[in-house]
Amino acid sequence: MNKLLSAVALSAALFSMPSFADIGVTAYAGQTYSQKLHTSKGQEHELADDTHFAVSVDHHIDGAKYGIYYSYFESELENSPAHKVDSELLLFQSAVKRPVTDNLHSYFGAQLGVNRITTNFVDDDTFFATGLFAGLDYELGAGFSVGTEVRWVATIVKNTSAVSCDNDPETLDTCSWHFDNDSLSQFQASANITYRF
Repeated sequence: MNKLLSAVALSAALFSMPSFADIGVTAYAGQTYSQKLHTSKGQEHELADDTHFAVSVDHHIDGAKYGIYYSYFESELENSPAHKVDSELLLFQSAVKRPVTDNLHSYFGAQLGVNRITTNFVDDDTFFATGLFAGLDYELGAGFSVGTEVRWVATIVKNTSAVSCDNDPETLDTCSWHFDNDSLSQFQASANITYRF
């Protein structure tokens, strides 16, 4: 987590340089919904839906924006609450904006980055993630705006995972965490506030 936070801080510092004329910092809060996953042991797991928090730093230009998005989500396995699963997203994002009224804008974009999954039962692992997002943004004035957003994140989980496997027959087999699915789909619904300077 410290490495991801450092990357976000570095990105914020870079985007704050005078060469960028219009920078927006956005704080998000909302709910994350996850699909079910099927493991190589024939088990089915579903991450419990829960609250996420996020921040992005974006460079706004005429009709578009691009930047870095960081999100943190704490959850557990729906059928086993003792098994904690945390998800940290670090994504490069880009979107096109379209006016709806003088103060209201819509936007639609794509994202690309990584999803670091941390559990209390296997080693941490980092997976490739991509997806789409869309939202509405209402300008309040003085650089502030509020909005709503929906975001779809697809994490590619069928790969050579770095999870540790317990081969001792006397203990639980943690290799059951290996996935048969090609991807984990998560949906985020957020409210947000942005300050642009």
